[in-house]
Amino acid sequence: MTQPSARLWEKGAALDEVVHRFTVGDDPVWDRHLLRWDCRGSAAHARTLQRAGLLSRAELDTLLAGLAEIDALARAGQFEIPAELEDCHTTIEAALTQRCGEAGGKIHAGRSRNDQVAVAMRLFMRHHALNWLSLLGELAAATLDRMRRDGEVAMPGYTHMQPAMPSSVGQWLHAVAEAVLEQMRATFDLLDRLDTCPLGTGAGFGVPVPLDRAYTAELLGFSRVQRSPIDVQNSRGRLERYFVRVAADSGAILEKLSCDLLLFSTAEFGFFGLPEALTTGSSIMPQKRNPDVLELLRARSARLSARLVELECVSGKLPSGYHRDLQLTKEPTIRTALELADLLRIAARVAAEFTIDRQRLAAAMRPELYATHAALALTQQGVPFREAYRRVAEEIEAGRFDEEKTAMWRDSSGTVEPEVLNALREELAELKQRAEREQERIVAAEAALLPGRCSPAGGAADSGRIC
Repeated sequence: MTQPSARLWEKGAALDEVVHRFTVGDDPVWDRHLLRWDCRGSAAHARTLQRAGLLSRAELDTLLAGLAEIDALARAGQFEIPAELEDCHTTIEAALTQRCGEAGGKIHAGRSRNDQVAVAMRLFMRHHALNWLSLLGELAAATLDRMRRDGEVAMPGYTHMQPAMPSSVGQWLHAVAEAVLEQMRATFDLLDRLDTCPLGTGAGFGVPVPLDRAYTAELLGFSRVQRSPIDVQNSRGRLERYFVRVAADSGAILEKLSCDLLLFSTAEFGFFGLPEALTTGSSIMPQKRNPDVLELLRARSARLSARLVELECVSGKLPSGYHRDLQLTKEPTIRTALELADLLRIAARVAAEFTIDRQRLAAAMRPELYATHAALALTQQGVPFREAYRRVAEEIEAGRFDEEKTAMWRDSSGTVEPEVLNALREELAELKQRAEREQERIVAAEAALLPGRCSPAGGAADSGRIC
C-alpha cells in the first residue's frame, strides 16, 4: 500500500525541506511502535463518528477494513512511514484515503493529532505496563523458587561493606522478592492512572461535534473519560514521566541485584557464580569468564533513570496546553518500554541460574557475626546493654569469642520463616491473577475493534460480532 505525499496540515504552500526535516526529526522511526495503537484509536473514533451520524455504515465498514489491513501490514513490518508524511497518524490517514476514498477524508472529523497521539501513547503504555506485570511476576517467581531451594544457606550480612550479622541466601533474596512485589503494585497504580480516555478532546479545548466520549472509552477498554480537554495535553509528559518512573524504580531493584552478585562472585568472596552460558570471554586472557550480563544489567537499568531526567527536562516546565516539545517525550518512553522488558527477562534468568558455593559461605560465617546475639543474651540475664556490649567486645579482642560460644544461634539466625515464604507466594499468586484478569479485559476490548479481531456474539448489527 503506497501513500500520497500529503500532510494533514498542508494548504498548498511550498515546503521548506530544512524546516521539515527539523520538525519531523525521528518521528517516523519511533511512530512505527505506535501504528497498531493508532489503528485502534482510529477504529474507535470511526465507530463514534458513525454513532454521531458523521459516517454512514458503509463508510465505517470500509474504514474498519482499511484499518485492519494497515494493522496487519504493520504487525508484519510491511507498513512504512515516509519522512514526507511526518508520523504514523498522517501515514495511516493517507493510506485510508487511498483505499477508502472519501471516507478516508472524513475520519479526522472531531479529532486533532493532539488527542490522537495522546490515545496512541496511552494504549502503548498500557500494553507495556501489562507486559511488565507479567515479567515482574516471572522474576518474583524465580526469586521465590530460589528461596525455597537455597534459602536456608547461611550468609554473612554486611553493613558499611563489612561483616555485620548472620543472614542467609533466603533473607538476601527475600529483599528482592519484596521489592519486585512492590513494583507490581506500583504498576497497577500506573495502569489506574493510564485508565482514562483522552480521545474526543481535539486540540485541547473540546470539539463542537456531538461525540459520545464514554462510548469511545468503552470501545478502547478505558474505564472512564478524561474530563478536562486541557488536562489531556497537560497529562502528556506527566503520564510518560510516571511510566518511566515505575520502570526506573524496577530498574533500581535490578541494579542492586546485579551489584550484589558482581561483588559476591569475585574470587575474594566466591559466594556466588554464573553458569558459563551467562558469561563472556576475554579477547586476551584465556582464563577469564566475564559477568558482562550483570554489568550491562546494572548499566542499562541505570539508564532508565536518565530517561526520566530527559522527560522531566523536556516536559516539566511547559505552560498548559499542547506544545511541540511533547513530540520529544515519545522516544524516551518507547525506549523505556522495550528496555525494561529485556532487563526483566534477563534478571529472571539470572535469579534462576546463579550458582552458590556453600563451602565458601560456610567459611565466611565467622563467630564475631554473632556478637550482637551474645550481647542481647546477656541483657536477657539482667546485664545493662552497654555493659554487655563492652564484655562481648573484650572477648572478641582477646580471642575468646569462638564457635563454641555461638553454636546455639547458628541454626536459627538470619533465616526466613516458612510462613513468610508462603505469604509471599500467596501475594504473588493474587497479583498474577489480577494482572491476568486485566489483560483479558483489555485484550477483549482491543480485539473487538477491527474486523477479523472480534469475539463471537449474536448481534446482527455487526454481522454476528461485537466490534
